[in-house]
Amino acid sequence: MAEYEFDVAPSFAEQDRAQVEPVVRRLEELGVKVYYDEDQVVARWGLDLVEHIAETLTHKVRYVLMFASRHYVEHNWARHERKTAQARALGQQNEYLLPIKLDDTEVPGLLSSIGYLDLRVHDTEVIAQSVVQKLAQHRAEFTSSTPITPKSVAALVREKPRGWEYLLYATVVAQGLADLQQKYREHFLRYSPRNGIVEHGNGIDLIRDRNVLLGEIIKVAVESVFTAGTQEAAFGRAGEAGDADRIVHLGELFVRTFDEILDWARGIHGTSYAHEPARAAARVQARFADRQLEAMHAVARDLREVADTLVERLTAGERIDMTVPLVFEVEPSLEQEFKAALERLSR
Repeated sequence: MAEYEFDVAPSFAEQDRAQVEPVVRRLEELGVKVYYDEDQVVARWGLDLVEHIAETLTHKVRYVLMFASRHYVEHNWARHERKTAQARALGQQNEYLLPIKLDDTEVPGLLSSIGYLDLRVHDTEVIAQSVVQKLAQHRAEFTSSTPITPKSVAALVREKPRGWEYLLYATVVAQGLADLQQKYREHFLRYSPRNGIVEHGNGIDLIRDRNVLLGEIIKVAVESVFTAGTQEAAFGRAGEAGDADRIVHLGELFVRTFDEILDWARGIHGTSYAHEPARAAARVQARFADRQLEAMHAVARDLREVADTLVERLTAGERIDMTVPLVFEVEPSLEQEFKAALERLSR
């Protein structure tokens, strides 16, 4: 983990100093090491401030608190700080810029998808506590891209940033599904390598067996994996800490269920059919996996997006549902298409 001389540095326009300073002073009271220009008068004396600020923001601070406003966009010195900070952010995988809105002015180069706090909505205490929680997450060296190992999980549990349970679960799921991305894309290409199975008859018995198998996969998931009790045992009741081992296991079961559904459809696409109507019916059946896979993939994407801004959002008082929704369903139109294909086979 990189060591920094300062935890944070505020970047702001001089016209906004009165709004920024209370945040700085509260952070200092909470033990956060802040690079603040008024506290660095002697250190800055005689230095080339352009080079000094570039060196500080690039190498000496963990986070930059960007106080975004009309003044911030228009002020020449603030523009220099912003460009320096954004240059570092471009080359850094983990978050570095922590925007705080003072008004609705758009900051050039700042993506709208980046999570932010708003000083008009969140008071000084909320913002200061958000920074403290962010630093706890940093000390744990844990983000949604951190490899899941006993060491990384232990560090996260030790620091316990707010919502660590959700962050851990989201990371397990996101990384697991990333490993299956190629299989997922091939499913929607309706492609699978030949598996050596050849169906010479009408395929009805094989299709029925596969229906039973998919039903069993879904039944186990709904009745055992994604129950309220299972999730409560992992994440903990309201106000209670979660169980890291159970959370990792639950995330792995999500991924395993996703992979099992993929393999179920993959088996259909990999089978060779001598009878064309049997092949057509089987191909319709394989699409039963589409809705489940798309929904689970969307859940994983949403988990990842929330995880990236979780600490700030929880500290700001936002309620985030940490339960995993049940996503297993088949579109009625697809069921009708499948029944019609089976009737053609039975003629």
